[in-house]
Amino acid sequence: MPDEEPTREEREAMRRFEEEIGRLTVADHVLLMMQSLASLAVERMGVNPEAVDRKDPEQARLAIDAFRALLGVLEGRRPAEEITGNRAVLSQLQMAYVASLGGGQSGEAPTGATQEVEGGASETP
Repeated sequence: MPDEEPTREEREAMRRFEEEIGRLTVADHVLLMMQSLASLAVERMGVNPEAVDRKDPEQARLAIDAFRALLGVLEGRRPAEEITGNRAVLSQLQMAYVASLGGGQSGEAPTGATQEVEGGASETP
């Protein structure tokens, strides 16, 4: 089936979307990526019953490690309370990851996960 040309309404919607995206700062884009990565990590951990068939510990680990790296990039560039909130999200993701491995499955925790669980403080990049 050949690709259909977008309608005028679809082209206008795309133009408005591109304008909105263009108004965001790079830091805003990074935050959006972090939100997406957190969602992907949860899905790949198989935490939700409807996502069990998509469980992939290595992909979950990669998403968490990428979230952590991007958080390090934003430190000093975003308000402290925003960074603190995202550190809490990172801690929750890391603890959920370790718990998701609990069924006797071997695997390494995402970078810094053990320190998060045992020490309650985030490792600095």
